[in-house]
Amino acid sequence: MCHPPVASGPFMGKQNPRLSGLCRLRRVKRIVAVLVCAVLVAALFGLTLRLLPYPELAAYRNRSFGLALSDRNGAVLRVFPAADGVKREWAPLDAVPPQVARLFIRAEDRRFFLHAGIDPLAVAARAVKNLREKRVVSGASTITMQLARLIRPRTPGIGGKVREVWDALRLEARLSKRDILELWLNGIPFGSNIEGLPAMARARFAREVGRLDERHGVLLAVIPRRPGAYDLSLNPERAVRAAMELAERAGLRLTEGSLRAAAAEARAPDQGKNPFYAPHFTERVRAALKDAPGRSVRTTLDAELQAYAEQQLAAELSGLRNNRVTNGAVLAVENQTGAVRVYVGSASWFDDRTSGKIDGVQARNQPGSCLKPFLYAKALDHGFGPGSVLPDIPTIFGAGEAYIPGNFNRRFNGPVRFRVALASSLNIPAVYLLERVGVRAFEEYLVSLGFDSIADRRGTHGVGLALGNGEVSLEELVRGFAAFPRGGTALRVRWLQEEEEEGAETSAGAAVMSPYAAWVIADILSDRSSRFVGFGPAPALAASSGALFKTGTANQYQHIWALGATRRHTVGVWMGNFSGETVVGKTGSSVPARLAASLLNALEREAGGAAPNTGHPGGAAPENAARVGLCALSGMAAGPDCTGAYPEWIRQGLEPPPCDWHRGGPPVYPPEYQAWLSERFRAGGISRGRGIIRIPVSRSVFYLDPSLPEGSQAIRIETAGFGHEALVYDNHALMGSLSRSGVFILPLAAGFHRVVVEDESGETASVEFEAR
Repeated sequence: MCHPPVASGPFMGKQNPRLSGLCRLRRVKRIVAVLVCAVLVAALFGLTLRLLPYPELAAYRNRSFGLALSDRNGAVLRVFPAADGVKREWAPLDAVPPQVARLFIRAEDRRFFLHAGIDPLAVAARAVKNLREKRVVSGASTITMQLARLIRPRTPGIGGKVREVWDALRLEARLSKRDILELWLNGIPFGSNIEGLPAMARARFAREVGRLDERHGVLLAVIPRRPGAYDLSLNPERAVRAAMELAERAGLRLTEGSLRAAAAEARAPDQGKNPFYAPHFTERVRAALKDAPGRSVRTTLDAELQAYAEQQLAAELSGLRNNRVTNGAVLAVENQTGAVRVYVGSASWFDDRTSGKIDGVQARNQPGSCLKPFLYAKALDHGFGPGSVLPDIPTIFGAGEAYIPGNFNRRFNGPVRFRVALASSLNIPAVYLLERVGVRAFEEYLVSLGFDSIADRRGTHGVGLALGNGEVSLEELVRGFAAFPRGGTALRVRWLQEEEEEGAETSAGAAVMSPYAAWVIADILSDRSSRFVGFGPAPALAASSGALFKTGTANQYQHIWALGATRRHTVGVWMGNFSGETVVGKTGSSVPARLAASLLNALEREAGGAAPNTGHPGGAAPENAARVGLCALSGMAAGPDCTGAYPEWIRQGLEPPPCDWHRGGPPVYPPEYQAWLSERFRAGGISRGRGIIRIPVSRSVFYLDPSLPEGSQAIRIETAGFGHEALVYDNHALMGSLSRSGVFILPLAAGFHRVVVEDESGETASVEFEAR
């Protein structure tokens, strides 16, 4: 301690200036030391608060949140609750309107940004008030203390209050004010099994938190203090009065009438069920987001188009009930972005009799002829052209497991151009193409287009794959079909609007076919005149010009399909049943085709285009496509003797040679058309070529019918290229001669057979097979 010295002599009664300065310096040092100690203690205390384990906070932050899904325009489709059944959604603080957040702060803790978790002024004011009333009329809980209670519920008594204060201090040491406010707003208990402002905004006003205004905000901000008294759906009058008081304290210029109008929008807790639209789609999106925190998500679906598709599907199915066609599915996507616009998984989610909860978009079924466009696209990149002639005549494919396809109309059309064969969905030309392309190569091609179902059974398919005897999903078909209007690039399906925006920027996918092949297939499948051979006028497919279509029917008609696309959209429809039962009667694929055409028109109208769309579905013709006049019969370059010609788009460098079928008289066909030509009494000749036996195929096995008398069964031997009345031998025994059409009916007995055909010029061919 510094004492002033006692002076004597002439300086008696005066302080020594030097000693006085030393005393002041010592005092300053003591003050600085105290401050440093205080800072060190505070820092140590803060570090302790920050570093001590707080597992309850981690558990609270990782608690389950619900998921709210809306359509592309914000209409709510479905709200999934949290895992514990509580209606709880997450919204970042930036999504909460600032004026709404300020109202909650004003209602609960107006000095929130000024204190460190405990508000001393509020504590003093509440203490005075409680003493004056001689009872506890209010507490002094800050927002941080309320959050601390939510994280670790307090126990009764002074010990619980101390722990609450301690936890509040820990929160302030660990989190920023924004983080604390965000956690609190997302966890406020509102009663009625609702937690957090985002869930309450949806529960009472059917809107996302970002769409709340000051009227909604002030009505909601008063509820946490007394949920039972101020819930505007339960006590609207008290809620409006309390909201008016808060509005006045906050300096808002709101009238009681405006608050009453906002309160009138509120929904009661028991006012109907939660939104439940597009259930298969929302289940699919929830599964895709299972690892993401609960939040409000805007999807790519269009609720109005979804409702339209559901209505149209129900209307079409209502006329097929007696045919055992009880269900259906619809998928529509936007070609550029891959955004899903319509997703109908079944006729009714709630109809358990027809297994309505099965998702028909993902279910795998036989697609019938719907795989043919992909096969023909592969063939175009394999050396074939749209004018190539394919045989549509009786043919046996395979060997040990012989495959004998027929056409839907039970007719054979002889030589058919590639374009007509695809547009009319003829079966024999498709199998003919697959044999030349290769089954394994076609499998890999489908896998590159996104057919996971084919990948799962790679190597197990035969030539029947050309006619759809594998099982694929509607989603795979739509995804693959979209490659045609997309210029040959693969489509990635997108479910969320944020992904759609990304897809618009990166719309180009991996090239799975050449632009030429994609464009030509789109041109063929939008060509009405070429469909006539197989379908006649096909009014269902004529409903939309500027659209390409492909239909398919499974063997027993239990699955009927239609695919359609414009430049902007692709639609797929499946109808049938999930039980696998065959239908009663024959239901044509014109039914799903009609629905697909109708939905395409609706999609074009919604997108702001003309309906029906009139543009070419493939866009402009590729640069390497040349317009060439071809003979309508041979598919070769039309000459002066050709009786009919038409313009075709040929890949540059692959122009066909001049037609040699027309030589100034009746057409001259290749040898393989001999039987088809002669048996139907058609005009024309046959060019001579190497003699072959077309039917049966070598190493085939045939099974005799034991119910028929011995010697009454026979097999058709069909040849090409032999002279008239060529001789037929079976196991070295002469059996007779060929007819003018090159056919011989051979009596069939059990055992091995070696059949040889020989004509007068020495041309021979042989085939071996077995009859059991």
